[in-house]
Amino acid sequence: MTPATSVDADVLVAGRANNLTVALAEGRAVAFAWIDLSTSEIGTCMASLEGCGPALARIGPSEILVAQWPENSDALAVAIRSAGLRHGDLGRPSLTPEAVEAVLSEAFGPAGRTAMRGFSPPELRALAALLDHVRVVVGQLPAALPSPRRAATGDTMEIDAPTLRGLEVLDSASGAEGSLLAVLDRTVTAAGARLLRRQLCAPLTSIEVIGRRLAMVRYLVADVGLRRSCREGLSGMPDLLRACGRLSLGKGGPRDLAAVRDGLGCAAVLTARLDKSSDLPPGLATARWELGAAEGVRRGVAAMLRRALIAAPPLSVTEPGFVAPLYDERLDRLRTEAEATKAAIEALQGRYAQETGIKTLKIRSNSVLGYHVEVPSAAARGLGSEFRLRQGLASTTRFSTTELDQLAGALEAATEQARSVEQAVFRSLASAVLGLREALMRVAHAAAALDLVCGLAQAAAESLWTEPELTTEGVLAIQGGRHPVSERLLEGQGRTFVQNDCVMGGGNRLWLLTGPNMAGKSTFLRQVAIVVLLAQIGSFVPASHARVGIVDKLFSRIGASDDLAAGRSTFMVEMLETAAIMNQATDRSLVILDEVGRGTSTHDGLAIAQACMEYLHDVVGCRTLFATHYHELADVAEAMEHGACMMMDAAAGRHKEMFAYKVKPGRAGQSYGLRVAARAGMPGGILERASELLAKHRERAAFRTDPTG
Repeated sequence: MTPATSVDADVLVAGRANNLTVALAEGRAVAFAWIDLSTSEIGTCMASLEGCGPALARIGPSEILVAQWPENSDALAVAIRSAGLRHGDLGRPSLTPEAVEAVLSEAFGPAGRTAMRGFSPPELRALAALLDHVRVVVGQLPAALPSPRRAATGDTMEIDAPTLRGLEVLDSASGAEGSLLAVLDRTVTAAGARLLRRQLCAPLTSIEVIGRRLAMVRYLVADVGLRRSCREGLSGMPDLLRACGRLSLGKGGPRDLAAVRDGLGCAAVLTARLDKSSDLPPGLATARWELGAAEGVRRGVAAMLRRALIAAPPLSVTEPGFVAPLYDERLDRLRTEAEATKAAIEALQGRYAQETGIKTLKIRSNSVLGYHVEVPSAAARGLGSEFRLRQGLASTTRFSTTELDQLAGALEAATEQARSVEQAVFRSLASAVLGLREALMRVAHAAAALDLVCGLAQAAAESLWTEPELTTEGVLAIQGGRHPVSERLLEGQGRTFVQNDCVMGGGNRLWLLTGPNMAGKSTFLRQVAIVVLLAQIGSFVPASHARVGIVDKLFSRIGASDDLAAGRSTFMVEMLETAAIMNQATDRSLVILDEVGRGTSTHDGLAIAQACMEYLHDVVGCRTLFATHYHELADVAEAMEHGACMMMDAAAGRHKEMFAYKVKPGRAGQSYGLRVAARAGMPGGILERASELLAKHRERAAFRTDPTG
């Protein structure tokens, strides 16, 4: 067993999927199949070799097994390593076409096979290999497995792992608390948290779908009462998907049945609260209908579970007493018999004490002797022949009697029969629940979707975000943009975030951004990308106004890291990531590049940076933010038809800030590195020497550029 094949609550993280993934390469493409055994959600997708990184980011595997590596390409290996995934070879022989069909038919039945008609042959082979591995490792396939979902290409923005890391979407250098997810997440259910995480890794590209979600968020921002009411109702929603997942593998317990019971109760409450609003936007109306569609289920299974289970059942089916009284006549009779026998044993103790005159006589039970009579050793000799010696200790002596043995046997039989009946009741209830699994999944997904939009509305209302405008045009117009993570950090310090605009499109789609260290270049780059990402998940954005042309692929090259395990230097990793951007970006992409070429010599780095900038402008034609310390590139950018030179204001900011953190047109004349070094506490002698050397370097540079020199 590995973490990806476990459904143990102690191993799982409530707000993260636990996907086990199989990759199978064929030609220039790779088929991916994945399953989250904790929920039984299962799916497939196809990706080009170059698209493996975004595909893995979208799936979010906990573990990936490769059934077949690509020939003459390390693209899949690079994508897996870049994502930092636990991985290995599948280690199982390839399945024959007959074996593939047998596995899929066993897992999904005729109806499921019909639903998979649009799946490609590589996807079906990857799916069969995945299920075959699950069957071997886990020992069985999940019962009532839902039909797999095929993720279509082009319906989501492509983002790879380096971009997610660079933008600090899910995690940050300071930990998860410094991420966009931490600032945005207002979900109150585990399924809602998992859905939000998936959305951040694969934003939408359909204006219609985004608009539908924005309409829900807008409605919930305006209707504070409904938002609060829905969030209160959702806060009691158990994790239906994981409860059913455990039951489907035979690893569930009474508490999972109670989760289904309580979850259906929450669905009824949410339906009633949504019914109070007559003008719901289409998305919320659909959620209300999906939650209300479980009415038939509630009348059947929910009512049965309410009658069958006690209010707070135990975790394990081996712990007795979880079936409520009056549910099963035979169980009630056996429990009555057991209680009567216990009362008889208690009465027998009183009688023995009276007959023997030993007031301290007790009838006890343990796992070794079972029920027995216990008296002080000094009083043991006075007992009659009906008391048979079982065990002598220093202070007490233990006996048995024929009458006690008969009562103990009767109690054991009644208790064992009651346990057997109770477990049969559990199996019957679990079977009934799994028989309605598709309906329960619809309820769970509807609740998660409602939680998602309520959370987005809550975040927007708390942070005073605005609704973005989406368009198919290649524009990006952000007014008063802010970085949500930095803004929250500064607010905690009693400071104000400096807003900045970014207007690109038409004759102005490449910005060359120069400026001092620590003046806010990287923060500005990230905030522009984050505004786009948030807009395309259907969220309000941290800006006073935003008009966003749909982005098909988002690339970010920010920060530096090496890959020692693969023998790759920081510069090599930078070049690999930059090459992927150059090879994959389209005219609808957004590219964020920070300090390209800094890991090598000045001349080499400058040449690479300029060539990349020219390629993005002349060949790709995408929206590009290009931050650099190579001030020589400003001449190149100014000569470009669709280029613009922007700079971070080097003036001192408010509240004794080192810089103003404001973006404005122009080009920076210097990097102000000594000012930053002084702020960092560099010794004064070093700063003085550095100033002398800087003056000499500038003098020599001026002499070399002087045509009369």
